[in-house]
Amino acid sequence: MTTDEIEELKLRIASRWPTAEAFYAERDDRTARLVESLVAHVTRPVEIHVDPESAEDATVQRIALVAANLTVRWARRVRVVAPVRAQLHETLRHDGCGTLVERIESEMRTADPFFDATPCAAGIKPLRLFVGPYRAGTPEADEDDFQVHAVSWTALGARLDHPAHLALADEATVAAAALAGAVGASDLFKRAIGHEPSKWMKTFAWDTWCSELVLDTNAWHSVVARPVPGTLDVGRLLLAGVGAIGSALAYLMGMMRLTGNLTLFDRDAVDGTNLNRSPLFTVLDAFEGASKTAVAKRWLSAHSYLSVSSIDGIWRDHAHTFGETPFDAWISLTNEDGAWASVPFQLPPVVLQGTTTSGWGFGAGRHIPRVEDCTMCRMPRPEAAFRGPCAMGELPSVVDQQEVKVPVASLPFLSTASAALVMAMMMQLEGGRDALNLPNQASVDLGTGLPAVVVLHRGPTAGCRGCKAMQSSGWVTRGARGRYGALSTRAGVAVGETCPDRSPEAQVAK
Repeated sequence: MTTDEIEELKLRIASRWPTAEAFYAERDDRTARLVESLVAHVTRPVEIHVDPESAEDATVQRIALVAANLTVRWARRVRVVAPVRAQLHETLRHDGCGTLVERIESEMRTADPFFDATPCAAGIKPLRLFVGPYRAGTPEADEDDFQVHAVSWTALGARLDHPAHLALADEATVAAAALAGAVGASDLFKRAIGHEPSKWMKTFAWDTWCSELVLDTNAWHSVVARPVPGTLDVGRLLLAGVGAIGSALAYLMGMMRLTGNLTLFDRDAVDGTNLNRSPLFTVLDAFEGASKTAVAKRWLSAHSYLSVSSIDGIWRDHAHTFGETPFDAWISLTNEDGAWASVPFQLPPVVLQGTTTSGWGFGAGRHIPRVEDCTMCRMPRPEAAFRGPCAMGELPSVVDQQEVKVPVASLPFLSTASAALVMAMMMQLEGGRDALNLPNQASVDLGTGLPAVVVLHRGPTAGCRGCKAMQSSGWVTRGARGRYGALSTRAGVAVGETCPDRSPEAQVAK
């Protein structure tokens, strides 16, 4: 954006946010509840460097876009160092932007028109993140800096006291690239707020196909080459919930070619606090109070070959209709009125979901009817009283007369990291019956860095009413209609269908 365009944007929103201080007071409220003296931390200068030799690589561009977008949603002094003439990859062109720098700057300014992009004064060291393989090395880096990249299905990070060397140069999935960008943004945040070095990210390789994590100075050499789909056919997909995780997922889906039919569902409008943790929503969306479904529909319609429709409303008014519609999969990200507990009783097809925890955690899950657990299995009790956190951290309750209020806080990068895992699970389903051998629950806590990825493969829960409902004959005429219905037996064949093996390993064998 030009200087004039930035000033015009500020004038347009001035009735609500006349100053930067007014804007940040609203946007950063939730994060400020979790991080003491937030202002002292968010004003630390940050630099995101893009590998000049790989700046036109699609994977590097996706990582850079995610990292810069998420970082400017908490940091107020951010500078991106990238070749100004690097052309955007064709799958990433949007709103007339032709170069990587143009799109990065456009997204950062519409997320925060007040941030400072000027270089640091002499003698002041910025927090630095390096994006890309940097085969020639990172000459400006020191041991405090961090590097992120992605190859095939694997997200990569390296603490630069032990520089990593890339063994492969394959393109990465959008999910792996987005995960690398989100983890890179989280490391900048951890350093900015003063986490001790032992809690920073270590050198890692995280394979999003099988959920394996390697922590070692040579972790990058562990990458397994797998085919990366250039196009993803989502079939008939329901995205229920376009909040923090859902909007992040829509943003990531717009980074690749998509085919199929997507239905968006949500009841809310964008507000100022959403700008702190969603890479999709802009300051104008919040100023105008745009519906979340409208923003996501506009974004996806402009970015892909996808047919997109939207429904605004509350879950209890539409759940039955969703159950009668022949979707191939649901992505369930809404829990109003304990919706997750009611999902199994609508006899859905395969269900995917993402979560963030009361702190630094995030995760994702898959529910293949009859052979895996259901969304009700993962609910605390009582179900109706539970509302899943949305990149929030709970703080001690404050008693206000007869009402107990639980303040919440928000970390900006968790929702996008969760969305990346959900997107990886969408791609895993295209592996056919091989998906049955993969974990269906992955959880991570970034509070102490990235010590482990906790994965489980959960089957139906004995005594669960939701799992029992999925075993009913009614499910065969409803949930089994989708193209993943054949996954609902361990053999991968059900309801008279066949389920081909399209796993990356099978494609390599061919």
